Amino acid sequence: MTLTVPAPVPSSGRGRRSCGDAGTAVRQHWGTPVAFATLDPAGLLSPSASAIAADGPPVESVPPGEVVTDPDALAAQFHASFDALAAAHGPGFGPPVGGVHVAVRVWRHGHAASAAAHPADLVGWWVLDASPAPAHAESGALAFADPRRGAEAAALPGRPWGRHLLVRPVPGAHVAVPGWLAASVVPVARGQHVLVAVASTVR
Repeated sequence: MTLTVPAPVPSSGRGRRSCGDAGTAVRQHWGTPVAFATLDPAGLLSPSASAIAADGPPVESVPPGEVVTDPDALAAQFHASFDALAAAHGPGFGPPVGGVHVAVRVWRHGHAASAAAHPADLVGWWVLDASPAPAHAESGALAFADPRRGAEAAALPGRPWGRHLLVRPVPGAHVAVPGWLAASVVPVARGQHVLVAVASTVR
């Protein structure tokens, strides 16, 4: 799989473009460098991934090799995502991507994460598997907000200020963002579980 991020485009739907050969649309949001795509992870999942259930601790770390048949391919996809996102924004966006660290986690009822930045230059999430949609549509969603001072007070078209981007935890959801962007996880509902790969750049 190849994830290609187009050059920065306006926030309106009319200005968004397909990513071409990737076979799925990669869209740019806000004036902030955020890109997301839908990438089918089915070919990477091992049979043990389907055995994960909603019963268990709120957050559980899983060795990538237990649920993914090719951890190197998983890391390579994130690396491609980060490279494309950085390339779309020019040399001032950040240093070249070096290594990529990938962790796989299971989110269950009781898990939530407050909005916070990440120490890495770039960070990404890829929902590998999830239970059927819960009653609350936002349950377990990733939420992003621009933390820069004055963001809540400004309301300029095409900017993130005063608005959040929600990425619902459906299998295949993939998002890459700069580490300074505030990211959180909406509380996971009872009976729901999400298997997610979380990646960050390593210099």
